[in-house]
Amino acid sequence: MLNTDRVSDEELVQTAKAAAELEPAVEAFAEATGALEPVREATGWLGDTIRYRREAHLAKVLMKAAEKVKASGLPAHAVRDKWLRVVVEDGSMEDDERMQERWATLLANAATDNEAKIRLAYPRILAELEPKEALLLDRLWEKTPNPAEEPFETVGSETTSDLVDLAGLYNLERLGLLKWIWSTATTWDELSNGEVTLKGVQLTQLGWEFVKACKSS
Repeated sequence: MLNTDRVSDEELVQTAKAAAELEPAVEAFAEATGALEPVREATGWLGDTIRYRREAHLAKVLMKAAEKVKASGLPAHAVRDKWLRVVVEDGSMEDDERMQERWATLLANAATDNEAKIRLAYPRILAELEPKEALLLDRLWEKTPNPAEEPFETVGSETTSDLVDLAGLYNLERLGLLKWIWSTATTWDELSNGEVTLKGVQLTQLGWEFVKACKSS
């Protein structure tokens, strides 16, 4: 509960407003997926740890997800409790609208797609991405829209440097979403001297599938 002795009137107003927004959002998503009780129970995890800003963010994500489920026309099903809990805990922290859109799409896809395709790791990965890192993944995904028909394209700094720095690339590599591509030695001299250079980065299969899971069909 909020300590009313230490919050301003404005905070109290915002808290009440967020709580009012969250309830219909929960109902909308629960109705869209046909899983009233699991979704209602999931919101109980909010407890005292999620305050009005997180509730407002979660309301946006749930409302958008409900709209996407209905618009898809696909049969919906309940989302696994532990999957939904990650969304409640981490998705509610996101204040960037484009990232909220990704959360909503991922949640809608989890409710309408084969569960095996929407891995539990995906919301955890999304929670660890900066908005610009997510934009870079989209850019790499667009370069290889169908890896079953063509190999992943290797891109250099001219494709990545305007969005992320080296630390961002390392984060994406840490998450298993991209890999470094090095030139290979073609002569004995190059092999013995260790003459290999960094050619660029490449989306991994996991990275490609993750981006697809965050896109509307």
